Amino acid sequence: MATAKPGSSAAGNPANDTVSASEIEQDIERIRGDIASLAGSLKRYGSDKTDEYKTRASAAGNELTKMSQDALNDLTSELKNYERALTSQVRRHPLQALGIAAGVGFLLAALVRR
Repeated sequence: MATAKPGSSAAGNPANDTVSASEIEQDIERIRGDIASLAGSLKRYGSDKTDEYKTRASAAGNELTKMSQDALNDLTSELKNYERALTSQVRRHPLQALGIAAGVGFLLAALVRR
């Protein structure tokens, strides 16, 4: 960072209020160096934050994928249980299942005709 020169404060000696062009150029160069240093620091900070957010997003994506897979596995298991129950009911009462299927088919055909 730019630092004040000793003896160049505003409350300094009024006889030394004159500033040469070379001092101004030196101050400008020092400010340019400080700005370049600040820009580098900001770039490193932004890069670090980008990496941090990428890591967080990747972890969240992995967690979401795992949760989705678990939900899909649960749903698949539940559907298999319903399939087994339906198969069991049809085997126990085949005529009733045939009658229900015919009734549903008749209703669907009536709805499609309209």
